[in-house]
Amino acid sequence: MISFDQLIALFGLFSRRLFLFGQRVSFLKLVSDMRLLAGILVTLAVSLPLEAGRPNVLFIAVDDLKPTIGCYGYTQAMTPNFDKLASAGTTFLNAHCQQALCGPSRVSLLTGYYPDTLGIYGMGSERYKLRSKYPDILTLPQHFKNSGYVVIGTGKIFDPRNVEGDWKGPQDAISWTRFFGGKQFNSETGGPKYGGRYHDPTVGALSTRLYKEGKGNGLIGKALREYVRNNGGGPAVECYDVPDDAYGDGAIANWGIEQLEELKDSRQAFFLAVGFEKPHLPFVAPEKYWNLYDRDQLELEPVQQYPQGAPAVAETDYVEARTYSGIPAEGVIPESIQRELLHGYLACVSYVDAQVGRLIDKLVSTGLAQDTIVVFWGDHGFHLGDKAIWGKHTNYEQSTRSPLIISNVGRRGQKTDGPVNLLDIFPTLCELIGLDTPVGLDGKSLVPILEGSAKSVRNYAASIYGHSGHWGIATRTERYRYVSWYKAVQNKGWQGNRYLETPEFVELYDYVEDPHEQVNLSGLAEYADIEISLADQNREHVRYTQGRQFKIK
Repeated sequence: MISFDQLIALFGLFSRRLFLFGQRVSFLKLVSDMRLLAGILVTLAVSLPLEAGRPNVLFIAVDDLKPTIGCYGYTQAMTPNFDKLASAGTTFLNAHCQQALCGPSRVSLLTGYYPDTLGIYGMGSERYKLRSKYPDILTLPQHFKNSGYVVIGTGKIFDPRNVEGDWKGPQDAISWTRFFGGKQFNSETGGPKYGGRYHDPTVGALSTRLYKEGKGNGLIGKALREYVRNNGGGPAVECYDVPDDAYGDGAIANWGIEQLEELKDSRQAFFLAVGFEKPHLPFVAPEKYWNLYDRDQLELEPVQQYPQGAPAVAETDYVEARTYSGIPAEGVIPESIQRELLHGYLACVSYVDAQVGRLIDKLVSTGLAQDTIVVFWGDHGFHLGDKAIWGKHTNYEQSTRSPLIISNVGRRGQKTDGPVNLLDIFPTLCELIGLDTPVGLDGKSLVPILEGSAKSVRNYAASIYGHSGHWGIATRTERYRYVSWYKAVQNKGWQGNRYLETPEFVELYDYVEDPHEQVNLSGLAEYADIEISLADQNREHVRYTQGRQFKIK
């Protein structure tokens, strides 16, 4: 027999299941008809274990994807599957990463803490290894695992350089029931044959010769890699006629699909994380996705200069595309090359869109879709030529603004301009599922937005980026971006930066009047009042993270 406590729990779970379809139903309404209640009692007592009412989670990450998506109003991109996800949930138009760099952005999202709270601003070195700094920290997938979910991952979820450092191994092994670090490539073609990236044999032959030449000249490490790239051995793009799973993301999708097939008959709730690697450079994708676009018709960024009056510290020294063959190391990038780069980026976006479509199709065909929340996110934005940048690594809009869609839950097809942080995902999923939210997270639950009861849950999103000995703290409201640039010191008692009291430089942008960030409005008389308010908000955030920052034990 089912106990009274189990019955109450089941009704709570049943209510959450109904919320998956966009409408929360109250307990009182459900029990108002006693005949309906009797029928429910019989059904639940016979067939529904307590665990079965918990929604599954399909957690989809995409590397370097800015909102070049149809549902975000970007008409150049062909993204029917992303758009379908958006139609079944909420699209967050003003979502921002906490740092426009893969590693710290993902660590922040997966722990629910700001980079300044953690003191993790990079990847690779030991001081930015998550478990070296925080052996007992609780991650989002780990919380689900500890709560009885089967937690499975593949592709790029963490940046491996912040965890074990193995691109083919687990990514924070303690967080997962199982993690597949490899790729299930096409059995006939295999994966990319040259440098793990390219299929074109002419690139392979050239690269092999250049490596041999470079080594013969005594080059090693970075100097050798630069020699190869500078002489054509590492192109920024590849268009090659191969199946989807001859490149990495098709192979990642294969494994995700296989897991859904295995999970379809399981009565244990699951959290499945699938991390796609494109559209990260190099822009390599099967030829059919390149054929979706007419390169000559693509619109390039109209403003390719830094903002007037912006401080030099806001500029980036590292433009990723310039590290690839055929891209000038400095100076103006010719229009023909810009078109090729944009073409390659969009081909990769459509390629990943198709892989997400394969996952969703499998979710539907297995019958799992009706009980699965889908979270789709990009780890940060990407400059596609604006400010003459082809990369991320700034505090500007195109670098921090990230896609975020939460689907198959709450209202269908709604869009919100309210500012959102990616670290808000952690507490949001806890509330949706009914898990206890870990005490002290920096994130805020987005459930009120999903339900339609609130337009926003915070006044601003916040991001950080460092350059030239300064750290820019950006706060983004619905209309404005305010960036304060501080000098920082390292205090042995604290895990992260400690900022001097007064910023040395300030930026202010108004996206209604100046959507391309052409002029730094800080100091202009007509913005004096709003600047005071934004400065107070920005300082409020700095005080918050400085006060929350973990101490070294």
